[in-house]
Amino acid sequence: MKKQLKKVLGLLFVSSVLIACGQQNPGTAAFVGDTRITSDQLSVYLDDLRAVVPIENNDQGTAQTRGILARLIIGQIISEAVAESNAIVDQSLVAKDYEALEKQSGGAEALAVFAGSRNVPPMLIKEVLSQNRAIEAIGKVLQPNAPALVQKARGEGLLLKIANSKKIKINPRFGSWVSENGSIAPPANELSEPAFTKPIDLLTNP
Repeated sequence: MKKQLKKVLGLLFVSSVLIACGQQNPGTAAFVGDTRITSDQLSVYLDDLRAVVPIENNDQGTAQTRGILARLIIGQIISEAVAESNAIVDQSLVAKDYEALEKQSGGAEALAVFAGSRNVPPMLIKEVLSQNRAIEAIGKVLQPNAPALVQKARGEGLLLKIANSKKIKINPRFGSWVSENGSIAPPANELSEPAFTKPIDLLTNP
C-alpha cells in the first residue's frame, strides 16, 4: 500500500509561555485558550488507538499520547476557524472520502489498523477527513473565485491568526510546548511535528 499520510506546511507560531496546567488543574491535558482538554478525553482516544496498535515500548506510548493531543489541539483551532469564517463543511464529501479510503484499505478493520499505525485513533478518522475538507471550505469562503492554492493559503492564514490569539498550555507530563514551531517536544511523530499544521490528508499520496 502506498503511503497515505504526508506532512504538510507548519503554520502556527505561538508565543504563549508554558504554564504547569497539570498542577493547577488536575486532570488537564492542555488548554487551547479557555478550552480545556482533559486527561480523560485523551484517554478515550488512547484506548481506541491501543485497541488496534498495542503499546510495545514506552517510547511508542509517549508518541501515541503526544500525537493524539496534538490532533485534539488542531481540532480546536480548526473548529474556531470554521465558525469565524461561517464556512460549511460538506459532510457528503467527507463520507465519500471515508468510503474511498475504506475501499482502498481493504475494509473497515484494515482501515482502523492503517490509521492506528499512523497514531490516528479509528474513531478520529472521519474527523481528520472532515478537517481536510474544512480547510478547503474556509478558503473558498474567504476568497471564492481564487485558485485552489490561493484559497489554501487564505485558510491557513486564518488558522494562524486564531492560533496566535490563543494561549496554548500543555500539561508538562505530556511534553512541553515549543512556540518557535508549534510542536510538542520532544518530537513525537508526524501528527505532532509541528502540532499546528494543515490537517493530515489520509487520501493524498505524496
